[in-house]
Amino acid sequence: MDNLPLSKPDFDRYERSVTLLQEVVAQINKDFRLHGFDVNFSGEGETAYRELSDQLAPVIEYMLENQAETFWNLIYSIDLNENKVKQILFGKEEVDNAIGQLTDLILKRELQKVVIRHFYSGRELP
Repeated sequence: MDNLPLSKPDFDRYERSVTLLQEVVAQINKDFRLHGFDVNFSGEGETAYRELSDQLAPVIEYMLENQAETFWNLIYSIDLNENKVKQILFGKEEVDNAIGQLTDLILKRELQKVVIRHFYSGRELP
């Protein structure tokens, strides 16, 4: 896994790739539909990642406030690091914009899944 292109600069580049983000939307919808939520994506170039973040944040906030069990099931199905999630939500230090941080964790994990699939299938990454 050392050769996987998953560094911070790589992620910064991937977040601007509409092609990759379309695959991320498909992955998000796969995971979120299992829990009754759907994401739409316009595919607008430079704002694509922000658009996804803006759509997911209210869904995550709703789940936390009204469907905690669904939220935790989603976290497990996405395979997010539970300790990171708990640190954001319940850590000793108060976290600014916890919903934004959770949204970012989810998007980065979903993007990571897409990148890993590309890498191991031999498809070129943008």
